[in-house]
Amino acid sequence: MAILSILSGFAAMILIIKITKKIHFGILAAIFATAFISANFPPLFQSFIYTFKYVKFYEIIVTIYGIYLISDTMKVSGNSKIFSESIKNLFSARQAVALMPMALGLLPMPGGAMFTAPMIKEISDENGIKNIDSASMNYWFRHSMEFFWILYPALIFESALSGIKILTLLFIQLPIGIFSIVSAWIFFRTGKIKINHSKKDWKNLLISVLPIIFIMIGVISSIPGWIVVLTVAFIYSLYYKNYKGILKINKNVMILIFFVFWYKNLIEISGLSDSFVGEMQNAGMSPWIIIVLSPLIIGMITGITQAAFAVTMPIAMSFVNIPVDVTAITVYYFSVIGVLLSPVHLCLVLTSEYFGVKISSMLKKLTIPFLFSFLGYIIMSIVIRI
Repeated sequence: MAILSILSGFAAMILIIKITKKIHFGILAAIFATAFISANFPPLFQSFIYTFKYVKFYEIIVTIYGIYLISDTMKVSGNSKIFSESIKNLFSARQAVALMPMALGLLPMPGGAMFTAPMIKEISDENGIKNIDSASMNYWFRHSMEFFWILYPALIFESALSGIKILTLLFIQLPIGIFSIVSAWIFFRTGKIKINHSKKDWKNLLISVLPIIFIMIGVISSIPGWIVVLTVAFIYSLYYKNYKGILKINKNVMILIFFVFWYKNLIEISGLSDSFVGEMQNAGMSPWIIIVLSPLIIGMITGITQAAFAVTMPIAMSFVNIPVDVTAITVYYFSVIGVLLSPVHLCLVLTSEYFGVKISSMLKKLTIPFLFSFLGYIIMSIVIRI
């Protein structure tokens, strides 16, 4: 029943988004369709109430608010213009669009793709880069870091559950990230890097991104991301007297985030994610099908990498005929892929909304990088078994 419920929710989501062109209506449809097919109505209301009590929900609301405030202040202060001019002088426009999200992808943060979105859009608009290209590049180059970077919570979780040292995982999974980055760099015709060593441009670039630098320092110092973002956003906006920006609240985005968390909480409280894996196992499916499909689909329905990994890995560890390192890498890789394909993944949803492009168009555009990331996974799976 769990499999049918989850797939029905997905079908409803896709249908409603196609009809209304509104992502939040699609997620709402998925919530009710999933609850109706599973005939499990108490969790529908429990998850609704729980979302209001869920601390993480408010932390992300605050984080997204802070991101929008920083981007608005960068425009008001003229710093976004200075930034785009400096980075255009130092690198080509397409290289700037790729390098910015890649650098910030080293700092895991919910909705983090929105940090670079305003600046990337400005550079893209001024240089004739299509919205679909800039949105896809912003999304992909940031999340390519998640395949291997050790600050991501799911990778830390992978190390803990598998018993493999985190630095070992970094080196094992690094080629997947390299395949992802290099293939996208070539696919989007980014070109050979040629750096202009203008001291003035480097200085202007540094000054214009001071808020981002302070946020990076704060996150590296283990200060909660939402506190860092909100503090920097307020100080930055007050310094440039952007009082109007402080009062701006994007209601549609806030509603969207609420629906995403309601859906996620419904899946968890109802036990559908655990039941989903159990039903696959009871159906006598091959262990390989389970450790591939389970994290992939759970990643798609939750939009959270660590959720997909945590649900699947304990079961996957019981398959003694598959080496633990191969099991861990496989579950992790397909958890990330599931999240990258997820219509409830905040970065995908917010990036799509901001650039005014369809989620389906973005994912279609990224087909080649997705395939090359898979090639990287296949090669590493073979290498570590030799």
